[in-house]
Amino acid sequence: MSELPSERTLRRLASFRAVRAGVLSLYLSFGPAVHGKRRNIRAAVDAALDRLSESPLTERQRTGLERERTNVHRIFGRRFKPSGRSMVLFACEPRGLWELFQLQVPSLSIARFAERPAVSQLASILDEQERYGVLILDKERARILSVYLGEVEDEVTRKSGYSGRTAAGGWSQARYERRREGQLHTHIMKAIDALASEQQRRGFDRILIGGPDEALAALLGALPRGLRARVSGTFSCELSASGQTVLRRTRKLMEAAERNGEDVVVGHVLNAAKSGGLATIGWEETLPALLEGRVHKLVLVDRLRHRGRSCPRGHVAAGRARVCSRCQEHVGANHDLTEAAVGAALDTQASVEMVRGSAAQRLRTEGGIGAILRY
Repeated sequence: MSELPSERTLRRLASFRAVRAGVLSLYLSFGPAVHGKRRNIRAAVDAALDRLSESPLTERQRTGLERERTNVHRIFGRRFKPSGRSMVLFACEPRGLWELFQLQVPSLSIARFAERPAVSQLASILDEQERYGVLILDKERARILSVYLGEVEDEVTRKSGYSGRTAAGGWSQARYERRREGQLHTHIMKAIDALASEQQRRGFDRILIGGPDEALAALLGALPRGLRARVSGTFSCELSASGQTVLRRTRKLMEAAERNGEDVVVGHVLNAAKSGGLATIGWEETLPALLEGRVHKLVLVDRLRHRGRSCPRGHVAAGRARVCSRCQEHVGANHDLTEAAVGAALDTQASVEMVRGSAAQRLRTEGGIGAILRY
């Protein structure tokens, strides 16, 4: 079992090639087990591989696919314990590739066998499931959870000693309030220090904050600019809440933050492209820019599948071109241009943004693809 996938994992897989051997890419999504009954992973894998065997494959590919099926059967024996809502596997025995991930987020069930891993869906999952820092406060403690790929991957708790009214009597109300405010300020600053430390260690994409209104207002006012820029929302939550409770209460905030970010990106792409700026929209403009290495950020409608044509070396071509503009070879076979576009973006160190909701609707009218250009 591999660790949770990351952007580095995605780029490493995108650069992998097995021209002669072939790579098995397998995504499986599971519903909850009924009445504690164990999921039949091997049956699900066989069903996916049987469908793959029915697709057009060369004899060499069929031999390679059966080799990987044998390896998969050996791994998914009686001792294998499935967990999570989906499983992602990349395997190529001759090149020593075996990456198996069990995730707490759903995926589409897909099986591919080709010279490079099919990574577009993994790119979509990683784009949608960013790493969040969740800070929860009460009067004495600060609890920081790192949330990634639908699960709590780590958490730390810091005790500051702020306890509200003390047992010492005889103080005036004003003196008590000043001391209380001082304690709260010290507590908030220690919480911010802890959050900054975790931000440096984990690299949160966004931050959510929970706790009583008084503490939230004080903390938001004291956050340094770098951390404040990452705050995507606040919520009500007890510090003692379970990790699953925190996930439920923050899920809508996370989704809203992601959709808002996508609206901004798509708006920028459409406006820049239509005004002659550094952006493209549509397949015929975006694919050449990808192949030329001019794309800074590729923007795609999530789960979009666009069939097209390519040359034997895998260079994609839009329109009715018969000769590849890069290698001058014949353009012919049908090809999943979405997979090719994501692969080309990762090959040239471009980032990939998969959009949903209203942003996807706007981009779909332009073919479902666009890009922000480097030059």
